Amino acid sequence: MNELWLNFLDPQGSARRVRVDKDKFAIGRHPDCDLTVADSRLSRVHARIERLGDRFEISDQGSSNGTDLNGSPVFDPMPISDGSSISLGGFVVKAEIAQAQTAPAVASNGEPLQAAAPAAPIKKAAAAETSGGSDGIPVFLIFLAPVLAIFLVAAAGGAVYLLAVKNSGQVAIGNDEVDDPPDVKEKDPEETDDPKPTPRPTAGGNGTNPELDIPTPTPANLSENAKVEMNGTGFLRKIGANDSKVFMTGEQAKRLAAKVKQFAGSAALADNLNAAQKNADQIKALAAAKNLKPQFLAAAAVARLGNSKGDVVQTAQSMSEILDKLSVHLGTELADDCLLLIAAYDQGVAGETMKMRNMLQDLANKTNESSRTIRTIWFLQKQNKITQAEFDRALTFLAVGTIAQNPKEFNVNAAALNI
Repeated sequence: MNELWLNFLDPQGSARRVRVDKDKFAIGRHPDCDLTVADSRLSRVHARIERLGDRFEISDQGSSNGTDLNGSPVFDPMPISDGSSISLGGFVVKAEIAQAQTAPAVASNGEPLQAAAPAAPIKKAAAAETSGGSDGIPVFLIFLAPVLAIFLVAAAGGAVYLLAVKNSGQVAIGNDEVDDPPDVKEKDPEETDDPKPTPRPTAGGNGTNPELDIPTPTPANLSENAKVEMNGTGFLRKIGANDSKVFMTGEQAKRLAAKVKQFAGSAALADNLNAAQKNADQIKALAAAKNLKPQFLAAAAVARLGNSKGDVVQTAQSMSEILDKLSVHLGTELADDCLLLIAAYDQGVAGETMKMRNMLQDLANKTNESSRTIRTIWFLQKQNKITQAEFDRALTFLAVGTIAQNPKEFNVNAAALNI
């Protein structure tokens, strides 16, 4: 039976080799695909590989950027050969077909090896011979009987000895006899039989370890930038479809902290966050319909309202249509993808849903930076590839999401947004 392996470089530039282990194997950006690739050039379900006995065929699944096999567009299912080059909208995968090791083993003379014959059962007559001719009594009983007898005698003797010890007032410790009780150290009045537990490092009232006097990282003694970094990271890990290990750098947190301060004490923001939590079920339903994370959609709506009180659910509903169209081209797998969606939101409103994607693809062809580096608002702003307004829109969204993790830490009187 042949096996098909797919060789490619992932968006981070690492070489990967994946086996096609199903009869129908889907490739795309969607997390439910058999092979998920977080590359904006791929559609959610871009292509499908089907096994037909020892053959494999690839078909395009209506992708935006198309599928090519060895330079030819795939309109109908096409056979894959060993060494075939598959282009998924420009993302290249090399096919490798190998034969599974199923051939029978052979001897040095080329003859097939025969399976070893099962051992013949031992006959009763032979068993009787090994018993030493003791009228069929199993040999192990002959050797076991004396051992059992010795054990019973020892047990009886031990019982008699223990009874005598008890009556004579001797002390028995394990298997050793002691004629007189051992010397016992006089206990300190405050000492108990129980071992004193080792104190666990805990924060005292001043935010330090009472024994080691080491600052404990609690919200009370974190710097403002550290609070932003911690809560910002928590938010980023909730908005990407497949980005649980994303983190915020100290430099990013420093830039974000200035934006967070603009919302300090905002009563409108507090009302909008509370409204989002109150209407969590509606926001969840809207997000699920567009394959978005509910925390992402809720924060997007609240950020859109800014420092003005408004209808969070209605705002989320109107934004979900645009975000859905943008996500087809930009993706939602990574937190950075979600920030790009917000930066490109006004482009989507204007109907230019592919403008950001085309710019990213053009930039990828002109720079040696990795795809992951290019697809961030931080890199694009530094390279003047997005406007200040687009960067500020994404930064505002990130600030609101950061505050939403623990509003009272940022002087916003609302409950944490947990959808």
